[in-house]
Amino acid sequence: MGMKAGKTTAEKLAVRNGITFYRINSDKFKTARADLFFVDDLVKERASANALIPMIIKRGCAKYPGVKELESKLEELYGADIDGSVVKKGELQFIGFHMSHISDRYTNGERLFDECCDLLMCMLENPMKEDGGFKKSLFTQERDNLVDYIRSRVNDKMRYSLTRCLEEMCEGEPFAIPGDGTEEGALLLSPQNTLEIYEQMVSSYPAYAYISGQVDDKSIQRFIDGFLARDRGNVKKINTECVSKDVKQIKRLDEKMDVSQGKLCMGFRTHVSPVSEDYFPMVVYNGILGGDTHSKLFRNVREKASLAYYAQSVLEKYKGLMIIMSGIESANRTKAEEIILKQVEAMEQGDFSEEDIEAAKKSLETGMKSMQDSQSGIVDFFMSQHLTESGEDIDSMIEKLNSVTIDDVVRVAQKVQLDTIYFLKPDDRRQEVTI
Repeated sequence: MGMKAGKTTAEKLAVRNGITFYRINSDKFKTARADLFFVDDLVKERASANALIPMIIKRGCAKYPGVKELESKLEELYGADIDGSVVKKGELQFIGFHMSHISDRYTNGERLFDECCDLLMCMLENPMKEDGGFKKSLFTQERDNLVDYIRSRVNDKMRYSLTRCLEEMCEGEPFAIPGDGTEEGALLLSPQNTLEIYEQMVSSYPAYAYISGQVDDKSIQRFIDGFLARDRGNVKKINTECVSKDVKQIKRLDEKMDVSQGKLCMGFRTHVSPVSEDYFPMVVYNGILGGDTHSKLFRNVREKASLAYYAQSVLEKYKGLMIIMSGIESANRTKAEEIILKQVEAMEQGDFSEEDIEAAKKSLETGMKSMQDSQSGIVDFFMSQHLTESGEDIDSMIEKLNSVTIDDVVRVAQKVQLDTIYFLKPDDRRQEVTI
């Protein structure tokens, strides 16, 4: 490629009506894109509705009420794409709406961005309604899909055990609520009460809008000016505090299931908030401990002792948690636990090398750089920065990670507290069937 790609930055354009608009500057993409996120506190009463709303909205609007009409409109817009999502970050839920299309410079002077934004606005302003609620057939279909999806979570045993460990660890805290809601919550929804929550969302949840790819200033201004015509005079305050809790006693929980391989999850409280200076050492700490194939967990638990099929650690940035996950044979459980805790202890003692810290930094830097190849990855990165008001961009983040010293890592290692040990174990009744 020869030429050095420009720096990826996010520029704040305007704050209107409780919506903050950003432009992401990057010269990498042939696609123009608008991402819009409404933010809500994660609460049982709304979690399932918040998860269902984007699925209903992306199905059409008053102007294009059927699959056929909507698809032919998107085709007319050179195969533009409109999508919805819901993500949990800490104790918040992000309800996302996404629109992307091929950059205007590849079309014959058509202003695609304007047309695609109009379509997105039509969906947000005029969703398909009947009898004071969302259109019933559409609502029922999407609600059933959500329930099926929630029920299917148990099929991915690694993810299931991680979710269960977090639910137990954060019992009674909002964080225990799944990001896409619960089956009970989904079954309590009706076209009417879901529309009501939707109305609250568009009129009062704080929102972030991101524009990326090559879009001219005129189109951006038009987008900002034409955004959600309704009155958003009363935008609610969202709690972004990272609440950390002292561990009084380690929780242990075993669950039996028809699985061939045991799943061991150990939940720790890091007591490091995403806005503190300790956050950077924490990320490096996690890299050395269990971030990738150079890590202590991978080398000692999987390679040397051959105790696990996989062993890794992941951070939950906004809630200050770290989870160590491994897949093991039931018989090796005690041994695996011992070796894992030994690695955590080694981190506290500063028992890791300059090579370990360098390998972790290298891998983090590679990850940060490759994230810039994905528009949604970049948007997600900047949204995290805006949420924590950290003001870092990708370069300054890499710089801060690279300046972390061994002493910094040891300092944060000493804050980490084991909270919960969850084991999903094979059911003893499991018989091998030979056919």
